[in-house]
Amino acid sequence: MLGTKKNRYLLTGVIVVGLFITWLIATSKPAPAARPIRLPPVPIVDVLHIQPGSHRVWIETQGLVKPKTQIELVSQVTGRVETIAEQFSAGGFFAANEALVSIEESDYRIAVSQAGAQLADAQQLLATEKGRARQAKREWRDLGNSEANDLFLRKPQLASAKAKLLAAEAGLEKAELDLSRTRVSAPFAGRVLSKRVDVGQFVSQGTPIAQIYSSDIAEVRLPLTAQQRQNVSVSGSQPSPVKLIARYGNNEYEWDAVLARLEGAIDSSSRQYYFVASLPQAFSDHLDDAGILQKPGLAVGQFVTAKISGNYIDNSFLIPRSALRQQQKIWVLDNNRLAYIDVVVIQSNDDTALVQLADMSKAKNSIAVITTSLSLALDGMAIRERSIVLRDLPEKQDDVTATQVSPE
Repeated sequence: MLGTKKNRYLLTGVIVVGLFITWLIATSKPAPAARPIRLPPVPIVDVLHIQPGSHRVWIETQGLVKPKTQIELVSQVTGRVETIAEQFSAGGFFAANEALVSIEESDYRIAVSQAGAQLADAQQLLATEKGRARQAKREWRDLGNSEANDLFLRKPQLASAKAKLLAAEAGLEKAELDLSRTRVSAPFAGRVLSKRVDVGQFVSQGTPIAQIYSSDIAEVRLPLTAQQRQNVSVSGSQPSPVKLIARYGNNEYEWDAVLARLEGAIDSSSRQYYFVASLPQAFSDHLDDAGILQKPGLAVGQFVTAKISGNYIDNSFLIPRSALRQQQKIWVLDNNRLAYIDVVVIQSNDDTALVQLADMSKAKNSIAVITTSLSLALDGMAIRERSIVLRDLPEKQDDVTATQVSPE
């Protein structure tokens, strides 16, 4: 009993001594030094200072080459095809009024001879009637009567003879015209697209002989959206220039064309406008003095890319494409702070974007466009400028080549 109490006192003493030692260690340990609070570093960004300018818009589109004039050549007479010209084949060039097909002439030469004989008979008949009319007039005068009968004076017979002469002359003219039409030609210089007849084939009046087109002017029908349409005009004394680009293998070639007209209706399905570009002498190869090919000619149906010279856009900014952010915004530096600015994208390509400020009251001043990408960009956050790059644009600039952008 006594031993048990002694053990309890001993255990209590050990616990008290342990607690005292723990308190002593805790109170004697020095307090940790206070650490200063570190603020996140201010982002350093690249800034491009851009002045507002007047930029010409170049609108890129595509189209197919077509001739301005394309017709179906038909025979105006009936007969057998006797000869065809050497160039009368698909792709052949021909001159204006050059005989492409000759139809057998024999029947038409005979018709000319017969018409000539009928004309001679009509001339003889008229001469005879004129003599008879004069004789009748003398006889009536010898009778002493004051008024003569038209029939007695042979006036109806004379009028009939004159009418027969006119008919005979017309018959000869028609026969000669049919004879000339055995020589089939086109009224313009051009090229054969396809031929329909060959030597020995019998053709009737109205039979298609070939499809041909004029080689003087080529046209390209170019679709534009409503947004593109507002930047293009065809009115005025100076037509808008158009660059046509075609690829042959690994090489690209350019042709200088002009906007000739705007079609009178929009496409009902696509709701697009159609402009027509025109360029002369585009179907022939261009050779140098040594006869070496410098630029191949365009072909009907060939696909080309077109860059249309549009209007100047005043108070616009040409910025790097990478500086255009989501939802049609850009970041700018404003008193060492990041600010969002809403813009209207006129055009852009892989490298640049042509924009106007949504608030045009600010468009008179330069803007400091941030070109650096930030993982976190908050409106009003502090930033620092790394370098200053000045871009002073001239009042008018013609080197904005871009494709259409549809804002998302």
